[in-house]
Amino acid sequence: MFESKTHAAPTPKRLVLSLLSSPDLQEISAREYAQWGLLFGIDPTSMRVALGRLVKAGFLRSVARGRYAIGERGKVLSETARGWVSREQRIGPWDGQWLLVHTAHLGRRDKTALTTRERALALVGFATLSSGLWCRPANYLETPAQTRSRLVELGLESRAILVRGDSLLGESLSLEELWPRHDLESRYRALTNAMQESMQRGSAQHSDTLARETFLLGEAVIRQINSDPLLPGSMIDVNARRKMHETMVAYDSFGRGAWARFQVNF
Repeated sequence: MFESKTHAAPTPKRLVLSLLSSPDLQEISAREYAQWGLLFGIDPTSMRVALGRLVKAGFLRSVARGRYAIGERGKVLSETARGWVSREQRIGPWDGQWLLVHTAHLGRRDKTALTTRERALALVGFATLSSGLWCRPANYLETPAQTRSRLVELGLESRAILVRGDSLLGESLSLEELWPRHDLESRYRALTNAMQESMQRGSAQHSDTLARETFLLGEAVIRQINSDPLLPGSMIDVNARRKMHETMVAYDSFGRGAWARFQVNF
């Protein structure tokens, strides 16, 4: 069974934006919002406070008294989160070439900029080759210029330098240290098994339990997909990764059904 207790309960903001990213949930009421919170041990007062903050910040918008829909800022986040659906379509065959990003000249004193920079590079599958130098296999279907633009959109400074090279050579170079293959493949299989087991148990579980489980497990899988380095077949078991992705497509539908049954009981 999926151990939801090993995964942190969502914050009010994360909970509502994740659920409203589903095409089945266009609007919510304040009462529904409070019930969502209770499912994860968040008291109604905290949920009401968060609701007001989300509206004020533009993540939600009021559509009627006590009813809310996702706002413009929320749409950007939810669309980014939904990007997992097409992640596998970004990659193609690998010809042995590499993408390298040089950031040493950008400095490390601005901690906020540094955190944003490293997050952007990690989200696009780059690993630290040495201080100020990041790399990844050049197996994206997009051009290097498009990869650089995507990095900048995610927060990488525009002064960063991206180059494409024929090979990576170094006496101490270890691809296993850059991308731990065993850990990644174990994660693929564990998440796939957890989803399959959850779907097999299905309606045998209480609606509250199933709704909570599908949310936490679904989020864990989406985080894995969206942060995955998308390595080529010579460096990773692409079949295990693909199976996890395909299972998540089915689990996403299963989870929406679980939440629909949970909401009927409101």
